[in-house]
Amino acid sequence: MKMLSIIMLSILVNTCTKETEDSAAPLIEASAIVFNNNLPVDGCAEHIAFVDAKGDLIKAVLPTAASSSMFKNLINAEVAKLPANTYSGNLEIPVVLTYRNTQEKGELECGWGKKTTVELIEIVKITKK
Repeated sequence: MKMLSIIMLSILVNTCTKETEDSAAPLIEASAIVFNNNLPVDGCAEHIAFVDAKGDLIKAVLPTAASSSMFKNLINAEVAKLPANTYSGNLEIPVVLTYRNTQEKGELECGWGKKTTVELIEIVKITKK
């Protein structure tokens, strides 16, 4: 009886673990451009834009709060390379992103307070091209 209980418990634990693993969104790798904050000249706040094979922008997204540090670290590292007193808002950093889609939405501010709802993605890895 004790052995049967152990087997049943083992099956239950494995089933629950498998469901949790399967419920995570799949990893996606895509080319993108990271844009620095360009609001001071009527542009957009820092964000990510996916690009197609021709290099055309497809859609803008934002990182989740949990993955935004990788995004901000990349921007800060690129800004640090600029000469002193150089305007950094027009940085466009080509990257390859490994990410997961989420069901979350965020607001991207562009221009004079105009806010657009965009998807939030969970960045797993960000590599500068």
